[in-house]
Amino acid sequence: MSVFKQILLSLVVIVIAAGGWFAYDRGWFIPIRQTAAPARPAAAGSPPGAGQADQQASRGARAAPGVRSRGAAPVITAPVTTADDGVQVDAIGTVGATQSITIYPQVTGIVAEVDFTQGATVAAGQTLVHLVDDDKQVAVAQAQLALDTANQALGRVQRLAKTNNATAVSVDDAETAVRKAEIDLKAAQIDLAKYTITAPFAGVVGLSDIAVGDLVTTQKPITTLDNMATLKVSFVVPERASGLVADGQAVSATTAALPGKTFVGKISAVDSRADPVTRTLAVEATVSNDANILKPGMAMDVSMSFPGVQRPVVPSLAVQWDKNGPYVWKIKDATAHRIAISIIGRRSGEVLLASNDLAVGDEVVVEGLQRLRDGATVTPAAAAAPSSGSS
Repeated sequence: MSVFKQILLSLVVIVIAAGGWFAYDRGWFIPIRQTAAPARPAAAGSPPGAGQADQQASRGARAAPGVRSRGAAPVITAPVTTADDGVQVDAIGTVGATQSITIYPQVTGIVAEVDFTQGATVAAGQTLVHLVDDDKQVAVAQAQLALDTANQALGRVQRLAKTNNATAVSVDDAETAVRKAEIDLKAAQIDLAKYTITAPFAGVVGLSDIAVGDLVTTQKPITTLDNMATLKVSFVVPERASGLVADGQAVSATTAALPGKTFVGKISAVDSRADPVTRTLAVEATVSNDANILKPGMAMDVSMSFPGVQRPVVPSLAVQWDKNGPYVWKIKDATAHRIAISIIGRRSGEVLLASNDLAVGDEVVVEGLQRLRDGATVTPAAAAAPSSGSS
């Protein structure tokens, strides 16, 4: 058989099958005739032909095999509810201190004193480590002596100048010597201060392996210092929320390390650009840590809620699609009506939508959608099923 004949034969079979299904769907099948039973004799006193009429009525009461019922279509419905279409953003953030540094010495030296306890809270300016600085103290003393000598010389020249026994040049030279001595003293004091390592701000110091007698260099970390009173939580939000987050937006955060506790904070910084690879926006929020129970580096679950408006909500099963877009079947007076909708968002098993023809409490079809036509009569399953107390 040629390829053309095979294709032609396949098309004929498809057409016949489609026609049969269409006829079945429309209920066009001819009832199967049954062999007529002998007419029962009419009872005494009955009018003529009564027996034949009873037999015809009996046949009509029985559904003929192969005949499809043309009654109301059974469906299962669900009521329309409402929900807020606001955006809920959940993210995983990392806790960090608002001020966090690793302290290094500015000079190389021998540790003379360690004046802090690991994990303790220190005040701004408090001494942490003191290095051996005997030679620097000598340098400061020498600079102070030079300054005193210069001031004394300046005083003598000024007294002589008042009696015209000293020239103006001599006075200027003496004043220059004083300024130079002052500068030398300041430089010596600055150099000496580098041997005393202090806390630049109040916070909590971390662990340290520094001991008295250690030789430390500018590459050797002394300890860490974190301002723990207020912590920051760094996280990212999806691109769709980039237009919603702003400074001052309230956030709530929880951590698995402290179950049952919720921390409240505010957004303190929003990045000026989104990541072109992940399509996310970096955000920072500040969280109070008065009890000092949060630690930098911990993970936190951050939640933000952006309120919206109330929208109709229907089960996902109720939404149908065709070339004109999404729609649902609304039941009113036991009649199906096709209602066009616009989908706003999706949640677990539900769809938020926009429609002027749906109100709270309206019934929409969720099962039995295949046989529905606009204006078709339906019977909700809940109404069709007998109650448990009926006989």
